[in-house]
Amino acid sequence: MTLIRILLVFFTLLSFSQCTKNSASYEACQRADLDYLACSLVIYQSYTFCAESASTVSGSTEVKASAKFRCDAERLVGSYLCEDIKKKTCGTK
Repeated sequence: MTLIRILLVFFTLLSFSQCTKNSASYEACQRADLDYLACSLVIYQSYTFCAESASTVSGSTEVKASAKFRCDAERLVGSYLCEDIKKKTCGTK
């Protein structure tokens, strides 16, 4: 009878430990989601500013296209970095 009680206590503590780990992981993922949203907002604002600046560039079609391409490239790299930060914190979703 004592062995059964010990095993029962062991499994109860083990399951409680798992819940605590999952809870911490859940909180980390929630924080990663908020960080991702903030990062995305910064990238979006940066892209908007860059696109507005690029629209005022004068010169040939190639120069204008180059300015727009730079903005698009910065947005793409920024978005990738935001996603990478979230994946490192929370894991792949």
